[in-house]
Parts: sequence; structure tokens; C-alpha cells
Amino acid sequence: MEILLVASIFLPTLAAIVIWTGAGPPRQTALVVSLVTLAIALALAASYRGGMQEGGIVPGQFAVIDDLAWMGQSTPWLDIRLSMGLDGLSLWFYLLTALLTVVAVAVSWTDIQIAPRAFYGHLMLLETGMLGVFVARDLILFYVFFELTLIPLFFLIGIWGSEARRYAAVKFFLFTLAGSVLTFVALIGISLWHYFQFGRLTFSIPQLTAALINRPMDFATQFLLFIGLFAGFAIKVPLVPFHTWLPLAHVEAPTAGSILLAGILLKVGSYGFVRFCLPMFPEATAYCLPWLAVLCVAGIVYGSLVALAQQDLKRLIAYSSIGHLGFCMLGVFSLTPTGIAGGVLQMINHGISTGALFALVGMLYERFHTREIAAYGGLARHFPVWAFFMGLMVLASIGLPGLNGFAGEVMVLVGFFQRAWAEGQCPPQWWGLLRVLSVLAVSGVVLGAWYMLWMMERVVFGPSRLPAETHSSAGDTSSECMPNFSHGAENAGLSFQQSPANRQDLTSREIWALVPLAVLVVWIGIQPQFFLAKMEPTVSYLAGPSQRALLRILAEKSGQEGEFASLGFAPSGGLKTVSERWQQPGGVTIRHTFSCGEMSEIGLTETPDFEGRVGVESGTFPGSSITRRMHFGTQRADL
Repeated sequence: MEILLVASIFLPTLAAIVIWTGAGPPRQTALVVSLVTLAIALALAASYRGGMQEGGIVPGQFAVIDDLAWMGQSTPWLDIRLSMGLDGLSLWFYLLTALLTVVAVAVSWTDIQIAPRAFYGHLMLLETGMLGVFVARDLILFYVFFELTLIPLFFLIGIWGSEARRYAAVKFFLFTLAGSVLTFVALIGISLWHYFQFGRLTFSIPQLTAALINRPMDFATQFLLFIGLFAGFAIKVPLVPFHTWLPLAHVEAPTAGSILLAGILLKVGSYGFVRFCLPMFPEATAYCLPWLAVLCVAGIVYGSLVALAQQDLKRLIAYSSIGHLGFCMLGVFSLTPTGIAGGVLQMINHGISTGALFALVGMLYERFHTREIAAYGGLARHFPVWAFFMGLMVLASIGLPGLNGFAGEVMVLVGFFQRAWAEGQCPPQWWGLLRVLSVLAVSGVVLGAWYMLWMMERVVFGPSRLPAETHSSAGDTSSECMPNFSHGAENAGLSFQQSPANRQDLTSREIWALVPLAVLVVWIGIQPQFFLAKMEPTVSYLAGPSQRALLRILAEKSGQEGEFASLGFAPSGGLKTVSERWQQPGGVTIRHTFSCGEMSEIGLTETPDFEGRVGVESGTFPGSSITRRMHFGTQRADL
């Protein structure tokens, strides 16, 4: 199975070379290779067992691993390796990347008429970069793939985009590159810290994560390195106010570029926060929680309000992405088990539903060459199949119960409300701010439903209205140094109301591209636990240090003393409790419990009565039981 993982990463690169050299037809080669890559991804997912050992799950362990020396043999002290693997966090992003690439190839089949070899070659190279980011187990390898995604997307936007494509491509490239430089410095800083602490330079992500969990950095070092990673990941998400490149990039990109940008590339930033910031910089993350929450809620409200004012379909969906990613990151930064798991699930949900929305808008644009909302009306009468998929994805996007957006959104809000409103979950100094933010976050749900349903009412229902003639965006006549390869290739000036070919509903190719996304929308909505169960152990392991750090901050700001251990899951199905162990003096091991005042015994799933300074909260997670405890004092508890 290990060789399959490497093959799935570099097979698209081989396809790009074949396409560029003219050795194979571009469209067919890209489609076949992307389908083979998806088949490999599905095979690896089917064989994934989550690091099972002796009936239990080993947190932090990658289940599928391929590890080859890259620079370590000639310079062993450097130890840079071609190390790749899948765990409960990377698995779903890996699968989503493989699926959305197939969709991107399929929807571009007739859309790209000029320089198709160059286009599909860049698309295949972009797939390698996206897949590699999520499976990399080496910091340098992660950064190489992280940067590799910039180059092909820059050309996809700058060559095959719309009228302002060059400006959009340059702005996207400069924003992302600026953050990437600081991210690279922070990644090198992590490895250097390990060298000074242990006398060995390593770039292994699992080794560095384990080392930093067991021996955290001092706060000053944590904070400086956290800022470096934050710069790159916040731009990539993007969080407000680092978002200004995104709407323009979405609007000007070809349909395939918009699908992959919204569905995958924005998740690279949120994935980085969970993979690196939560376990490696727990104190910095916990101390910055209220300000990170401010940025998230600002994105939710700002993105929703600006989306309400849009008259362009693509721009409306672009601003909705800012709001949706704000929800994802709000769950992550809630530092509650429910919120973090919900945030990760919502990242996957956003990739599915928003990727499909961009595909549907692209299909409409290919027929009428305009994205103006005012140009359309009553499309359900003319394009019932298109309207069905559009309605399904809009309802999923606003979180209708039974569809994929509901579970993640509810978990995010429940997790953040636990942090803001439950007694003893945040320092008193944060109460007012976090509670105001929680109310504003709920308003984002209402605003999201408002602008999406308003768009549906105008475009899909209402009086019948079709564009009278094309509105081609291929007219960037000021370009002298770069040819116009806009995906809106022809502008014949025909009346589309009189052209039967342009009144055609979705083709079989377009329907087959959308069906897998529609199935996932319903499947995740009905059975979210299938997806949550595989990610729970990894997410719990990565988030545990930040959760403990927040408890220490709470004790500090409350003027109490105490020692804490992490929160965790007790999965169903007879598995062992997923936890890190906290070792007391005297050799007593405690699982997910911590010291208390008057209590003499604490168990993982029991909820003892409490009074005074001892706080206990219990809750349920789909398929799991969770107990959060916060005890202060000097006595220690034995199991």
C-alpha cells in the first residue's frame, strides 16, 4: 500500500510531462490519470485502520507511511526525508483533493479551447502539490509542496482567467508568497529548537510534534514562531483582514481554478493550523484565543454582509467562502473537542458544497458568458437538472438538517458556546468578548441563509429571464505581453434566447461530475459519525496540548494553582480510550483527569458532584463520551 501513496502523488506530475511534450491527448490523459489517482486514494482510504494496535488507536501514528532518505544519506545530520503518510486528519483532505481534481478536469472539457495542453499540464502539476501538502511528514517536504501549489495556480489564473486575470494572479502570488517566507522561517525555527534541545536536527513532523508535546518551548519562542506560521496560514485560509486577494482570484480564475482554490487550497491554511499550531505552540495559541476568535467572527459577519451586496454569482460565492472558513476556524480556535472536530468536518463540507457551486456557476457561464444575477430568472423551467443540483448545494451550504453543512456548523457553534458560556471554561476577563462573539457568530448563520436563498429566488425561481446576448469577459485589449487565453473563448454576439444549443440542460458529462459531490452532501448529512470516527483520535492528539495550555491560563488568571491533563474521547466499539497519559509523582498514571481540591477520585466517564473550586462538565459526542474537568487545588486524584 505504501508504494500506492507515492504513486498517487507523482502520477499527476508524470501526466503533466506527457501532456506538455505532446505524447498524449491533453483532456483524455488528464481525466484518466485523475481517475486513477482517485481510485488509489479510495483504495488507501478503504484500507485505513487509523494506527490500530492491539485493539486500540495510537494517537499521532500515521497508518500508511512511505519513508525514503532524500538528503539524509549523504548528510545524515540533515535528515531531510521523502516521508509521506496518512492519518485521521490528512485522510479526508487527500480524498477530497483527488475527487475535486476529477471534477475540475470534467467541467473544463469544452470550456478550455485555447492551449489545452498547457492548461491540463498545469492542472496535473497543481494536483501533485495539493496532494503532497496533506501527506507530507517532513517539514521541508511540506514546504516544497506548499510552494508548488502557487506556480500552476498563478498560470491558471493569469493565462486562462477573465479580464483582470493578470492583476488577480499577481496579487494572489505576492500575498501568498509573503506569508510563505515567514512560514518557512518558522518551520526552520522548529527544527533548530529540536537541535538545540536534543542535539539532533530533524524535520520529521511526527517526531517534532511528539517532542514539543513532551517538552514545550518557552512562551516567547512559541509566540515568535506562532506568528510566522500564522502569517502564512492566515493568508491561505484566508482570515480577515488577509482576505483581499481571494474574491478577485475567484472571479478571474477559470472554473477549474475556482473549484480547486475554494475546495482544496483554502484548506491548506486551516489544515496547517491544526497540524502545527495546536500541538507545537499550545501556550501561544491559547493566549491568542480571544483575538483569533475576533478574526474568525469578523470574517463570518463581513463575508456574509458583503455577499449580500453582490450582483455577480461567482463573487457572491467567493465572499461566502470567507464566512464559511471563518466558521471552520472558529471551531478550531474554540479549543473544545466538539468545536475542533466540527471545524475540521466543516472544512471538508465547504470543499464539497462550494466546489460544486463554482462548478455549477461555471456551467452556466459557459452557456451564456455572464455571471450577473440580474441577467437570470426562472432557470428551473429551462434547466431543471441544473436547478436541482444548485438547490441541493445551496441548502447544504446554509446548513439544512440532513445535509452535510448541518453537523459541522452545529458542532462549531456548540463548541464555541461551551467555551464562551459554560462556567469555568474561560478566564473571567474573556467572558464579555467571547459571549458577544458567540452571538455574532449565530447571526452569520442567518445572514448566510439570507444571501443564498435571495440568490436562489432571483436566479432559479421567479419570472423567466435569460441573457439576450453574450457578455464575454475576454476583452482585455490592453494586454501586450500576455495573450488572452480566457476561458470564455468565443464572443459571437448571438442571441442566446434564440439559440437552442445554449438552452441545453446539463450534459451527461456534467451530471457525472456533480453526482459524487451530491452523494457526499447527503451521506455526510445522514451519517457524519462515519467521517468523524476516523479523525477523532488524530484531532484529539493534536489539540490536546492547546487544551491543557488553556486550562493552565484559566488557573493563572483565576488566581488558583493546579495541574491539568488533556481532554479526550472514549470511542465506541470497544476501543481503548484515546488519550495521552499524565504521570504523577509516585508512578500513578491518570487518563484525562487532573488534580482537584476536595475530590478523592476522578474517572473518565463519571461526573462527581462538586462544589467550590471544583468544576465538572460532561457531554456526548457522536459515538463517544467526553468529560471535561477543571479542578484546582493541591491534592491529587488516583484512579
